[in-house]
Amino acid sequence: MGLDGFKLRHMKMLVALSEHGKLGVVAEMFGVSQPALSRTLNELEQMSGHQLFERHNRGLVPTPQGEVIVRHAKMLLAEAQRAEYEMVVAAAGQGGSVAFGTIMTPAADYVAPALQRMFETHPTIDVSISVGSSDVLLEDVLSRRLDFAVCRIPSGMNPLLFDYVPIGQETLRVVAAANHPLAAKAVVTEDEMRAHSWVLQPHGSFLRQVADDYIRRHGIVPTSIVSTSDALLTLLLMMQSDRLGIFAEPVGELFEQHGLLRRLAVERDISVPGFGLVKLRDRELSASAELLYRLFASSRTGEQPS
Repeated sequence: MGLDGFKLRHMKMLVALSEHGKLGVVAEMFGVSQPALSRTLNELEQMSGHQLFERHNRGLVPTPQGEVIVRHAKMLLAEAQRAEYEMVVAAAGQGGSVAFGTIMTPAADYVAPALQRMFETHPTIDVSISVGSSDVLLEDVLSRRLDFAVCRIPSGMNPLLFDYVPIGQETLRVVAAANHPLAAKAVVTEDEMRAHSWVLQPHGSFLRQVADDYIRRHGIVPTSIVSTSDALLTLLLMMQSDRLGIFAEPVGELFEQHGLLRRLAVERDISVPGFGLVKLRDRELSASAELLYRLFASSRTGEQPS
C-alpha cells in the first residue's frame, strides 16, 4: 500500500473534494459519473491504506490523513503548474519566472531596488508579486504558490519550517490626510488623537495587533474603525473621511512626498520587530528565483551577490 499509483488527476480530485465536499459537484467538474468518482475515491483509499474522507449528511469531510494528503496534493499541483509555465517560457526563449510575496513596508526600500538590479542583467524574467500579511504570505510559501516572501514569521507558525534571513527594521507612523485638522500641528498629543475614527489592518494581522496595543496603551478610544488590508482603500478612506491610520515609515513618507498624507508628529512612534527573507527550508529554488532571493539577501549589507 502507498501513493505510487496516485496521478496528478487523482490529486486534483482530492483537492476538489476537500473544497466542495460533494461527490456530484466534483464528478461534474471532472466529466465523470458520481458512481465512477466514488469508486475512484475508494480505490485511492485502498492504495493509501487510510480512509481519506468521512461521509456526512452535509457531504465529504477530510479525515486527518485526508488533510495531510490534500495539503501535499496542493503543493504538488502548484509545482506542476509552475513547471508547465516555465517550460512554456523556456520554449519562448524567455528568462524564467519568480513568484514572491511581501508585506507593505519593504516595497520601497528593498523590493523595488532588488527588482531593478535583477532587470538590469535579466530583463526577460517574469515576476509575480503578492502583497499581504505575513501569515497569509507564509501559507502560500508552505503550499509552494510562492518561492519566498519578505515578511515576519508569526508566533503561530513553526520557525523550523523556514530559512530566515533578517533584512530590515520597521517603524510605524500615525498618518492622516494632508488637510486633516491634526496634520499642521507641530506635535500631536495622545489627547488630540482621542475620539477620531481610524482605518486599520484586519483583525488577526500583526500590524492590527500592534495598532490595537498602541491605541489601548495610550487610552485612545476611536469613534469607529474600518478594517481593510487594501492600501488604496485605506488611502481613499483617510482622504475622504478624516480617518487616522497607521503606516510603515517608508510608506507614509512616500505618500507624504506626493502630497496625499501627512505623518503626524506624535509623542511616540511605534517600533516593531524586524522583517526578513523567508523561504521553505531545504526547498530548491529555480535559477531565476534563486537570483532574486540572493539579491534580497545581499541588500541587508549592500554587498553584491556572488
